[in-house]
Amino acid sequence: MPPKTAPDKTQAEVPYSLLEYSAVFKKPIVEAFGTPAILIAAVLNALEPWGFALDGVEAKTHTEKLSEYAVIFRRSAPSGLSLTLGLGKVVVTAENLVWAEAEHFIAQMSAALNAILQTGRAEVQSQHVGIGMHIQLKTKPRKDVTARLLDPVAFTILDGEVKFPGIILFHDKSSIVIDASLAHANGLFVRIAREHPPEATLQQLAEALHKDEEQLFNVLGLEGIL
Repeated sequence: MPPKTAPDKTQAEVPYSLLEYSAVFKKPIVEAFGTPAILIAAVLNALEPWGFALDGVEAKTHTEKLSEYAVIFRRSAPSGLSLTLGLGKVVVTAENLVWAEAEHFIAQMSAALNAILQTGRAEVQSQHVGIGMHIQLKTKPRKDVTARLLDPVAFTILDGEVKFPGIILFHDKSSIVIDASLAHANGLFVRIAREHPPEATLQQLAEALHKDEEQLFNVLGLEGIL
């Protein structure tokens, strides 16, 4: 039996999401890549308990720019999770994470990052978290959901009927994009990005992201499982 929806809420679900975390180093870890086997072994050992194996490791070495040199660790099953380690930063991408898995995800990524920082002697300059979500609306047209985000005067800038009112907001170290989804009928595409200081823990980053997602749902009047 589907959950009951409050009268002023629009039932919604997230059929697809892509989380991206990156840590930018203060200085490129060139020396660590001088003997990459040691660094690769350390990261792989940290990730093995969570389903990563040697078959999922890819070295991107045939590049003209050192900034594009990278070692990619992919989890085979379940798929959709990867860690890309370059000379200047580390990037983690994860598809379709749910908050019930947050503690497990934080534990495995913390283990990998600790291995990189210790073995590669890396220092983090800044951290960035971004998530792109397709949100499918079940009980109300998407135009009605986003219309209240803009002052009525904005609709007079262009002639004709506005098919979809979306927004882009920038703050000092964060941004949000709300647009129409091209992949899902009557869906929204949302991109939330935020920069964090180097000393912030992954747990703190997760809490900030969860708060941003909840705020998004509250402002748009949506109800569903994040």
